[in-house]
Amino acid sequence: MARGQLVFTDESGDAGFRLGSGSTPSLVVAAVILDCAKAAETTAACIHWYRSDVLGKGRDFQFHFANLKRDWRLGFLEAVTDCPFAVRAIIMQKDRIREGTRLRRGGKHFYNFTVRQLLTHAFEHINHAKLYVDGEAGREALKAMVAYLRRECRREGLEVFDEVRFVAKREGNVLVQLADMVTGCIARSYRQDRDGRDLYRRVIAPRIQDVWEFGRPEE
Repeated sequence: MARGQLVFTDESGDAGFRLGSGSTPSLVVAAVILDCAKAAETTAACIHWYRSDVLGKGRDFQFHFANLKRDWRLGFLEAVTDCPFAVRAIIMQKDRIREGTRLRRGGKHFYNFTVRQLLTHAFEHINHAKLYVDGEAGREALKAMVAYLRRECRREGLEVFDEVRFVAKREGNVLVQLADMVTGCIARSYRQDRDGRDLYRRVIAPRIQDVWEFGRPEE
């Protein structure tokens, strides 16, 4: 695959294992994959159109799945469902991860491992990309994550990304917001306590290449 890919990642949930005592039951990380700058421009233009022409909102308005009402979520997803991007995601259902494993010992390692699995098991769908990650976490933690990803990708002989950029959601990048929205709709589909939990995922389904449910199967 030619160089020039842009990949935007986001997560839903946390990396803690205090299940039943504050930690989320799962961690979802998703990647929005655009094969070239033109695909990114086309997708961003659709989001700008929906924000301004349909919702009548200005550039300061941001799309965050958790903060939007149902009709606006659906409208956003319908606006981008034919756009030239792909989605790959991994869901870590924490109760499927065995007690005593390293993944349960530290949140940073668990999160970094999850991102690594998403990127390196993309079966060449992600290659020589410019990777955009949420820059609102601590700078040192982000630098450590990038170092970990580079080391593990090199160890596996993979060239998944050439460059990493940290972009905070508050900066208003609509493709970062797209990653937030698709991650949110995939995560919602695993919420047993919500009615219509598959509604959003069905809308964006044409753009989803793979959702990997990591961990041992339920017994």
